[in-house]
Amino acid sequence: MPDTDDIQPRPAPTGAGPQRIAPTAPTAASSAGRGRKRGWVIASTVAVVGVLAALGVAGFVIARGGAENASERQVRDAVDTFVTALGSGDLSTLQSSTCGTLADFYRDIPAAEFADVHRDAVTGGNVPVVTSIDAVQINGDTAIAQVTAHTQANPSDVSPRTFDLTRVDGGWKVCNPD
Repeated sequence: MPDTDDIQPRPAPTGAGPQRIAPTAPTAASSAGRGRKRGWVIASTVAVVGVLAALGVAGFVIARGGAENASERQVRDAVDTFVTALGSGDLSTLQSSTCGTLADFYRDIPAAEFADVHRDAVTGGNVPVVTSIDAVQINGDTAIAQVTAHTQANPSDVSPRTFDLTRVDGGWKVCNPD
């Protein structure tokens, strides 16, 4: 506690605005107290910054997750299912995950003929490899998914492609990939 000689009277404020008050000379006891207070202030500031950073990251993740709604996720999953089946030669999945003329093709091709075509495509490196699904646009019961793709034969020949999808019985099916 400061000595009563260290206490200086302050003039009464005049006027409505804030008044500048001159600081008093610090004593050893008040300096030590300020050092501890400063440590708490720094620690509190670091804690608040940490919490705000965590909230910012969480907010980004939530915003990203919110932007990718359930329908968009379903469209992405439908494209992934189609591409995986195409790569592995899974005719049954290709038949169930497609619609329109593409579904007609997979439904009408005999399994043995499809196996030959798929084997030749794999041997020639002509099966498309989708490296990313870049954008999805949904308009009612139709959607377009833009992807980046290449073939095994030409991995440096990366190009954008689109998949047209239609909602059928509550699920998305690939109709005509470009």
